[in-house]
Amino acid sequence: MKSEFIGIISHELRTPLTAIRAALGLLNTGIYDKKPDKSKRMIEIAAIDSDRLVRLVNDILDLERLESGHAVLEKTTCEAADLIEQAVAGVQAIAKQQHISFHIHSSNAHVWAAADAIIQTLANLLGNALKFSPNNSTITLNVQQQKDRVLFQITDQGRGIPADKLETIFGRFQQVDASDSRTKGGTGLGLAICRSIIEQHGGQIWAESTVGVGSTFFFTLPLH
Repeated sequence: MKSEFIGIISHELRTPLTAIRAALGLLNTGIYDKKPDKSKRMIEIAAIDSDRLVRLVNDILDLERLESGHAVLEKTTCEAADLIEQAVAGVQAIAKQQHISFHIHSSNAHVWAAADAIIQTLANLLGNALKFSPNNSTITLNVQQQKDRVLFQITDQGRGIPADKLETIFGRFQQVDASDSRTKGGTGLGLAICRSIIEQHGGQIWAESTVGVGSTFFFTLPLH
């Protein structure tokens, strides 16, 4: 399993590195010296793939720390509404660019959680919802207090996820479509990180979806 993971990482790292090297190599030859538009495009390609590489390395390190137990999740009493508010604030600029609105139905529930880790989880789920949502659509967030836990729901109006992918998407380097890492800019590790964080809180995370209608991601946290 470890050797397979290393093999996948090597492939995922090599892809953006190859693109960066090719773009910079073309610039270095001088063939675009008198073609500023072409030169600009090569620089853009190198910058985009450099950003992707940084995200990928950060996600790999986050997942390794979480799964090895080296990440210290210091839990405190947190207001669910405050966690939602901070996560939404972090993605609001992207939502505005796509003319996507948020409908938030929160509660006064308190959870026992590591605030930064849960905000990261919410931000990852919101980021995914934004990537796959059409412009001028709505993302709905619900928080429901239950008997001994709090249920969080994030619902989008995107393309949906096939039933046979609803579990595998939480694995490492998993995408609904193989081209998503390129076209959507994902690393394939975001949902694996979310699952690790939620499970270390004693919660559960899962997804439900209807292709062509949208998806809902759920997770639970202990009530406090």
